[in-house]
Amino acid sequence: MDKVVRTGISFEPKLLRSFDKFIKEKGYRNRSEAINDVIRDRLFHKHHDGVTGTIKVVYDQRIGHYGKNVSNLQHDYHCQIVSSMRTYLDHHTCLEWIAVKGKVERINKLLKRIKRTEGVKKAQLILEE
Repeated sequence: MDKVVRTGISFEPKLLRSFDKFIKEKGYRNRSEAINDVIRDRLFHKHHDGVTGTIKVVYDQRIGHYGKNVSNLQHDYHCQIVSSMRTYLDHHTCLEWIAVKGKVERINKLLKRIKRTEGVKKAQLILEE
């Protein structure tokens, strides 16, 4: 084990109660062990250039071939698209949510291609914080 350096951390009371509950649920022996794991996970196991979010698309189903085009895009971007769901806002207008994850550059390319699709009224990327 590497040399240990002691430090102090201040918590909001509510956050500390939640953290202590997390420690108990996960079976940690103490706060230091849990804090070290959380920090390691955040620093070393996170995809630094990865994002998670939703692309919200509003389109007119009468114009163009949105369904066919997006189906092709889903094949091209299968590593980034997790799932999608569509609902009808009125007789001609649809709303589709596309759950995405991966490199922000690749997701932005997907968003641009969706925006260029005929019939799309609005397309917006909403990132998970």
